[in-house]
Amino acid sequence: MSKRQDVPRPLKRCEYELAFVTSEAQKGWIDCLAAARNAMVDAWDTLTRAPEVQSPRLYSLKGELRYGTYQGRTYERYQYKFTDGGRLWYFVEHAPKGSKTAGRVLLERCLPGHPKETE
Repeated sequence: MSKRQDVPRPLKRCEYELAFVTSEAQKGWIDCLAAARNAMVDAWDTLTRAPEVQSPRLYSLKGELRYGTYQGRTYERYQYKFTDGGRLWYFVEHAPKGSKTAGRVLLERCLPGHPKETE
């Protein structure tokens, strides 16, 4: 008999893959899932399909928080409000033509509560 193994959700070529840029973001994702599972599933759907389409829940940060750096590259920083208090901060990295996905959403911070920097 074989061990049970989870099947990862496949992505369409037009979808983005999600990636953590820090171990704190990965831990925060787990905390956010525990706090608001259904809202995080909706966040997954939004971020894999349309991570730059702005709405009342998804938008670019302003001022000095608008841009951030990851691996020597500067990206525009987005925030997704998955609950009234919970926030995901991320960058969007577009894939070159012919890639398996549209690119990656680089999760920088996953917070079940409101970040102090934007209060």
